[in-house]
Amino acid sequence: MNKILVPPSQLGVMGSGQLGRMFAQEAITMGYQVAVYSPERNSPASQVGAVETVAPYEDEESLRKFLGSIDALTFEFENIPGGELNFISEYSKKNSLPVFPSPECIRIAQHRIREKTLFSKLGLPTVPFYPITNKAEATEAANTSKFPAVLKTSSFGYDGKGQTKFKTKEEFRAWVGSLGQEPLDLILEEWYEFDKEGSVILARDQKGNIVYFSPSENIHKNHILDLTIHPGNFSDSVKRQMIESAKILADGIDYVGVFGLEFFIKGEKIVLNEFAPRPHNSGHFSQDGANISQFQLQLRCLTGLPFPKELSSITSSMKNILGQDYQPASAKWIEYLSDPRYTLHLYGKSDPRQDRKMGHWNFVGENPGKAF
Repeated sequence: MNKILVPPSQLGVMGSGQLGRMFAQEAITMGYQVAVYSPERNSPASQVGAVETVAPYEDEESLRKFLGSIDALTFEFENIPGGELNFISEYSKKNSLPVFPSPECIRIAQHRIREKTLFSKLGLPTVPFYPITNKAEATEAANTSKFPAVLKTSSFGYDGKGQTKFKTKEEFRAWVGSLGQEPLDLILEEWYEFDKEGSVILARDQKGNIVYFSPSENIHKNHILDLTIHPGNFSDSVKRQMIESAKILADGIDYVGVFGLEFFIKGEKIVLNEFAPRPHNSGHFSQDGANISQFQLQLRCLTGLPFPKELSSITSSMKNILGQDYQPASAKWIEYLSDPRYTLHLYGKSDPRQDRKMGHWNFVGENPGKAF
């Protein structure tokens, strides 16, 4: 029997952005205390009552004090340096601090080569890929890969950052020719012409119980998620493949927590794109369109509280608000706010930069794909 943490237990979060904010809102409402760790001051999470530790991730003395102040730890951000993931893992073992998901799961998700290698090991379909850690591997990839293909950084890339598309083998060979003998940490992925993009939000608790939402359809603009429609318009076969893949992944790495798993869909075929070891942007619909939100599920995984007997959701959609779309006084915003089918979720960020996620709208009702 796993120990259940009840209020006012103090729950820790690595990272303090909008996902930490929405987790904290759920946890504090239920009487828990929440503490967050990141280099950011006056963070989105701190504005809703989370206590901040402001320090670099590499500051092990500050990290040690933070870990000593909490009863359990989770993540809202996977780009934690590897040395600090090791530190957290060792601290957890020595001090019996619950950490969910495990640092090893974070380590897999934060590095595309490890992630894609795991997918292949588990027999899950993914795009053909080629690890590139030196010039020799780059040369081999140039000879083997089909083109077009996308060269990506193996870590610290998101929303299309750190990616370069090569249309032809000749273009890529020219890039390889410019390399020296320096070590590399890149991955080349063959371009996949898909019909749709989708995702599954899954939660797995400390006993191995799994719950999940029906797959959603995602629409991206400039590599950034623009709109999620729930449930997605997929065939029953595609839905089964997506859900089964998510279950295989969760069990395969003994995952505890919530994750978002992204897919490319072409006809009746799916391939896995990537997974996020935390609540996912495409799961925000659950805040207003489901009987329980993905953040409440994250809380229950961390504390050992039981899952609901079933997850239920209704037709809904989520629209990201980027910096260029942040217009609180606009006629469109006033229109949405006057309609009870729309709910506004802002993240407390003061600088509406281009492509910065400032918040999101949720819509609940018929024809969710036409709501925005």
